[in-house]
Amino acid sequence: MDEISKKINLDFKNKKGFILVTSILVMSLMLLTSIYVVNFTLTEIKISTSQAVAAKTYYLAEAGVNELIWKIQNDSATGQAFLNGTLNSSNDIIRSDVFGDTNAAYHASAINTVPAEAWIIATSTYQIAGKTSRRVVKYYISQATGSGESWEYTIFAGGRGSQQNGNFTFTGSGLVLISNGGRVHANQTLKVQGAEVRINDGVVSASNNILTVGGGQLTLNNSYQSSPTTTIDALPIDFNSADPNSWKNRATTIYTKTQFKNLANNTVLNGIIYVTGDAEVIGKNMTINGVLVAEEEIEITNSGQTFTVNADATYGGGLLAEGDIDITTSGGSVTVNGLIYAGDDLEIISSGTTFVINGGMTGFDAKVTASGGAITLNHTPENFEKVIDPANNANPPVIQIDHWEEQY
Repeated sequence: MDEISKKINLDFKNKKGFILVTSILVMSLMLLTSIYVVNFTLTEIKISTSQAVAAKTYYLAEAGVNELIWKIQNDSATGQAFLNGTLNSSNDIIRSDVFGDTNAAYHASAINTVPAEAWIIATSTYQIAGKTSRRVVKYYISQATGSGESWEYTIFAGGRGSQQNGNFTFTGSGLVLISNGGRVHANQTLKVQGAEVRINDGVVSASNNILTVGGGQLTLNNSYQSSPTTTIDALPIDFNSADPNSWKNRATTIYTKTQFKNLANNTVLNGIIYVTGDAEVIGKNMTINGVLVAEEEIEITNSGQTFTVNADATYGGGLLAEGDIDITTSGGSVTVNGLIYAGDDLEIISSGTTFVINGGMTGFDAKVTASGGAITLNHTPENFEKVIDPANNANPPVIQIDHWEEQY
């Protein structure tokens, strides 16, 4: 009996030991799990807080940029300094307690590269938990200051203050462009790369260089080339100022981006067609008897369709965008009787398309790529003289060109 009791006691002690070890392991596992969950939650909170602060600093910097642009447009002394190329620290904007938040601040300044072109640099800060989040945003801005009294340019790239802008590049295969009459000009570099550009009865000029690279060929028939030359001021276009003669105020029809995009195939539009956003023509035939004006960008993407702009007797003809113009075509035809005007970048990619411009084209920076048939450009000022009439373009906008930012 004593031996049986001893055995029972021993088994009981062994079970107690097993239960104790098991309990310790379970509790340890639960503790580790709790620590992981807490750490994970804290990390997520930190990430969420960091993202929220990053968003705040970004919008603070954007506010600084927009306020300084507003000041350039609406304060006569600052606006004149911008046009004269004399912006300095006295034109800076420094704000603290932004929107009533004592942790928020920004400092916006502008530096001219040339008259009427400048970098705007806005640095924002946000204080949180004894630390500072900082964001720097830079925009390159430009305002057209040329004259529409006469315009001799069939092709023009108007950026001046930065080597990244004011260039006109021609690429593709074979003969990519035939320009008849007028002047082809880039305020920086005009480059023909791996293709041929043929100039008949005209002039090719650049304020920096004229380059033929990668087998590129510039053929001059009864024409000549000149570089370096003086820079040329870009054409002013008054898109949407309060002036009664701005394009928006003279518009025959005004569409939103969505309304214009949803227009049916084979639509014909007459007069001044103004779009309050991007004007997109994708995969459809369209005819504009007059001028298509976009408050932002114009995008034309067609494959086998026909897109036509005819000059109107009252308004002239053309495509005018405050931002970029991107035309990408494969087959089909594009005919523009008027001016193609991009306040920012102009890019045309044409493959096997019958592409004719009876007028001119201009952008802050521009690139043409063609294959399977050349783009033909005929200098026809009568198609765009009414478009560039100074009486209708008294208040051109300040246009944001390049954007750069960093956070630290």
